[in-house]
Amino acid sequence: MFVRTFKVKGEDVNDFMVMQNFAYLEYSAKLLEVFLFEKGFSRLKLNRLKIGWQKTNDRLVNKKQLMFTDSFTVRLNFSDEKLNNLSRRMFVDFYDNNNELCASLITELTWFDYNLWQKIETPRKISQYFEPNHRLLRAV
Repeated sequence: MFVRTFKVKGEDVNDFMVMQNFAYLEYSAKLLEVFLFEKGFSRLKLNRLKIGWQKTNDRLVNKKQLMFTDSFTVRLNFSDEKLNNLSRRMFVDFYDNNNELCASLITELTWFDYNLWQKIETPRKISQYFEPNHRLLRAV
C-alpha cells in the first residue's frame, strides 16, 4: 500500500465547493507518478526507456463528498489479477480526516512501448513493485 495526504484545492471543486470527479482522476495519476518516482522510475527515465503507462476503464464510487480545503488521504493498491494479459487492476481509495472512506477509484493500468507502438506487459524491472495488497470493494 502506498499512501499520501493532500488538501482539496480551489481548482478541484465545483460551484458548491464539492470535489469534482476529474480531481479524483488527477490525484490518482499524481499518486501513481510519485509511487514510480520513489521506486526509481521518473518520467525522464521512462522516456529514456521508451515506455509509458496509461490508465483506462476508470470506475469511481463516491460514498461521501470531499469539500474545499478538506485534507484527505489517498491509498494506492494493486491487484495480482492480470486483465487481458497486459493490464493490471489498480485501486485508489480516498479517505477524509476521520479515516472514513469517501471514494474508491478502480482502474486498469497498462504499459506502452513507444518503439514498438503497442501495449506491453509490465516491464520486469517495474513489476516487482506491484505487489497484490488490495482489498475487495463491497460496494462495487
